[in-house]
Amino acid sequence: MRITDHKVLTEFFPAKVQFFRIDPEDISATLSDILRTLMDLSWLSKFDQDFEQKAFSSRAKKTIDDIKEKFDKCVDDCISKDAGEYVVSELARETMISELDYLDIPLDELVGKKRSGNPGFDFHSQNKITDTVIFGEAKYVATTTAYSSALPQIVDFIKDGKDVEDLPELKPFCTTSALQRAADGRKGFSAAFSAKTTSTDKIIANITKRPDFQSLLQYEELILVAVDL
Repeated sequence: MRITDHKVLTEFFPAKVQFFRIDPEDISATLSDILRTLMDLSWLSKFDQDFEQKAFSSRAKKTIDDIKEKFDKCVDDCISKDAGEYVVSELARETMISELDYLDIPLDELVGKKRSGNPGFDFHSQNKITDTVIFGEAKYVATTTAYSSALPQIVDFIKDGKDVEDLPELKPFCTTSALQRAADGRKGFSAAFSAKTTSTDKIIANITKRPDFQSLLQYEELILVAVDL
């Protein structure tokens, strides 16, 4: 992948708001890279007990098999909705790790068990300096830039307490201080979404006038990630 834009939107201080735009470049190579990353289960060592490692390994391998099946259906650079959301999630997660030096936490679906209804946030990370947990939501829409799906979903998840519900699953990866801060309301969010040909400046202008974006400025961080798909 290639970062084509990175803007820090200082006008929204004290919230730390950043915008990234990503070009996945070769889609077939990107899918292969993502699968290679997902199949690296070295994060299992975060669990102290052997029975925990075996349980989470079983969950993760089933999810990886499911993702691989979805990716196998993508031909001639044509991305399905399910595959697209994994691509957006993983590239946003990798961007926070590589560009911001935030914590490397596996995709939520590798760690968490599928729950009934809408399961919750797609990916997480943590700002190592401020101990801020980042809760990320990814959306892929084939025909339009998908921030209008990602932002309201985040707001709905906050109302439903899905961020707080994720905290026990994050215990092996995040600091205790970060988890407690998140429980107390001091946290951040990432809206990751597929993008089309709309310019970066126009995407930012459209997002920042939205009420759902404005409502998220009460939190410590907001990371916007547009993935060109």
